[in-house]
Amino acid sequence: MNRGWALAGRSVLLAAAVMAPLVAQTQSTELHIRFQSGQPIVPIYEGWERVPDGSFNMVFGYLNRNHVEELAVGIGDENNFAPGAPDRGQPTYFYPRENHFLFKVNVPKDWDRTKELVWTVTANGRTETARATLLDVWEIDRKVEVSNNGGVQITNEVIAKDAPPVMKMDPVGRVRAGVPATLSASISDDGIPAPQKPRPPRQVEPTLQGAPPSPVNVPLPVRPKMPQGLSVLWQVYRGPAGAVFEPDGYVKVVNGKVEVKATFPHAGNYTLRAFAADGLLRAPFDVTVTVDGGSGSQ
Repeated sequence: MNRGWALAGRSVLLAAAVMAPLVAQTQSTELHIRFQSGQPIVPIYEGWERVPDGSFNMVFGYLNRNHVEELAVGIGDENNFAPGAPDRGQPTYFYPRENHFLFKVNVPKDWDRTKELVWTVTANGRTETARATLLDVWEIDRKVEVSNNGGVQITNEVIAKDAPPVMKMDPVGRVRAGVPATLSASISDDGIPAPQKPRPPRQVEPTLQGAPPSPVNVPLPVRPKMPQGLSVLWQVYRGPAGAVFEPDGYVKVVNGKVEVKATFPHAGNYTLRAFAADGLLRAPFDVTVTVDGGSGSQ
């Protein structure tokens, strides 16, 4: 072998060996970078569940990779399902970070178990997809949803007996942008699960006591936590912009009633989704709101 080529080859191998840990370190660092904005939305296929009539529900959620930016992506080329109807009831307004078990797409009992139903979302210039099938590995049940939505730790028997809350709400009339609108609803439930004793707070490890907080480069989104008992979480499901709910997060039901104020910054047609929760299960309820222009609205 030509000695010059041998030396050159050794130099290339040495450079590769030096660069490999640097590349790995860079990739590892990038995985932990938090972004306020500019990142895509990743559709999530949660799995499928059986329906008593023999059909199946494919369950979806999403990951908005941004920690701050909320995005509106209308039904069309940038937010659609295929094959078949592009509109399968998916959201068009996306909150930051993980949002699981948000909607279901029903498919018939004769659906080909290997056939893919694809949800595509394009945001901030990047396209992401979720590919759903009825393969056995994707079958889910109530316990999976309870575990992922922060429900209380409870037996499978109680989960099986529990029925989700039932919510009723009168239609909301036209409102004006920037003016709070009252949303009132009545909630009923079967009383399962029974109230649980609150768990004591987790003790801080002795070696971590007095340690400074971990640094963060962007504000972290506040994740609504499902409380015990009946409560309702309001969100914008479809619309040109978000809304401010007061109070925010899960609102406890008192004497079978719950009430919040919603303020819309922009005019347009909105679909609000209320999740009625009993501490284990959530049931969605949608209401449409038409918002007229107001002072300062666009």
